Amino acid sequence: MALHAGIDVELPSTDCYSTPLQEAIESNMVATNKLDEGVGRVLTLKFELGLFENPYVDVDSAKSVFDSPEQRDLAYRIAQKSIVLLKNDDNLLPLDKNINSIAVIGPNADTVRNIIGDYAYPCHIETLVEMRDEDNVFDMPVPEGFELVDDFVSIISILDGLKDKVSNHTTIHYAKGCSVLGDSKEGFAEAITTAEKADVAIVVVGGKSGLTNDCTCGESRDRADLNLTGVQQELVETVAATGKPVVVLLLNGRPLSINWIAENIPAIVEAWLPGEEGAAAVADVLFGDMNPGGKLPMTFPRSVGQVPIFYNHKPSGGRSHWNGSYINLSNKPLWPFGHGLSYTQFELRNLQVDKSSAQAGETVTVQCDLTNVGQHAGDEVIQLYTRDAVASVIRPVKELKGFKRIHLAPQETKTVTFELNVNQFGFYDRNMDYIVEPGAILLMIGTSSEAIQLEGEFTISGDVTEIGQDKVFFSHVE
Repeated sequence: MALHAGIDVELPSTDCYSTPLQEAIESNMVATNKLDEGVGRVLTLKFELGLFENPYVDVDSAKSVFDSPEQRDLAYRIAQKSIVLLKNDDNLLPLDKNINSIAVIGPNADTVRNIIGDYAYPCHIETLVEMRDEDNVFDMPVPEGFELVDDFVSIISILDGLKDKVSNHTTIHYAKGCSVLGDSKEGFAEAITTAEKADVAIVVVGGKSGLTNDCTCGESRDRADLNLTGVQQELVETVAATGKPVVVLLLNGRPLSINWIAENIPAIVEAWLPGEEGAAAVADVLFGDMNPGGKLPMTFPRSVGQVPIFYNHKPSGGRSHWNGSYINLSNKPLWPFGHGLSYTQFELRNLQVDKSSAQAGETVTVQCDLTNVGQHAGDEVIQLYTRDAVASVIRPVKELKGFKRIHLAPQETKTVTFELNVNQFGFYDRNMDYIVEPGAILLMIGTSSEAIQLEGEFTISGDVTEIGQDKVFFSHVE
């Protein structure tokens, strides 16, 4: 069936396209010409790639185009812009570069491996090492003569990034505290001593992304809960009990249910898996050289029991029952889709909609003014959500239809324009025809899916119009 469907390659192991395929051909279950077609396509692609003429990599040439200064600069800017400030009570952040002392604590503070995601080179070599030495679940041929070279790509840890950022007057104390996995609390005493010596503690927790057995996220690394693994939660609580101000820095690849931290820790920064320039980008954000402007691309649940949880649910889909919340938990997210704070403040004003009604194929222009009303330059991601309030098929309570990241100096104002094509509001009706239907469309503009500041509406007029999906044009934002 696979061969007839056009699947030409089986990998990483060959459970079917080896002896079973040979037996199927010999028993006339598979025609030889079908095998020839598949092999022919593979060979054609290899010829087109020049793999027969030049089967090996020119190492010197590869180095000239790999990890170039331009690529590192791009990685740096991406890391800076992806960091999300989840919480910042009492403006604990940004920190003063001339602060007397800082405690850097946690299993992800002094590691370069846990900064990167599972499809980076070192992680795949690590997988091959595990397959060679421990458990080759794919029964995949693994070469013997290779090793993981630590300096293959130049990466520094969060700890080293912070050391590079502070002044010569600042002392940084470090303690690992615990591992990402495991139950050992042997490092807690050192973590307490380290925190007590400092003016502020940065606790770096989260996970390790990869395919090996010691990884907490990544391909095939499923979880039964979304809490911090091991004793990391207890480490944060132990450090907080010293009475020192605490910043929790998250290095992780999936949303985490960290209710105690959200309630009790004044500053929380989500850095994700920030990559090879992640340490410098994190240091920029913690010390204010970069004002964070990233937003959550998914909803953070309070508990795994809320999953699936997402902002664009149907009208009844956000409830546990008619009273709303669960018996023992709020049904609201820990942090909503689109959430992200800044070191400055923004206001949205002056919503304008250029027409009160429009038909299928026409465009509606929505404008508003965004003002930086704070004291620092920064980025805000303005988000336009809509709702089809009257439809023959139930539609989501909100749908993101456009967004724009805008940089503003203090007291600066910019006008943001969204051009919405009415065909964007098409959907499949009960007959599975893709239609645009007349009715009221609510407009909501804000800085997250819940932080809505402006509301308006327009009406889709005319008759029900069946359209092809090739005629759905998406928002244009200026």
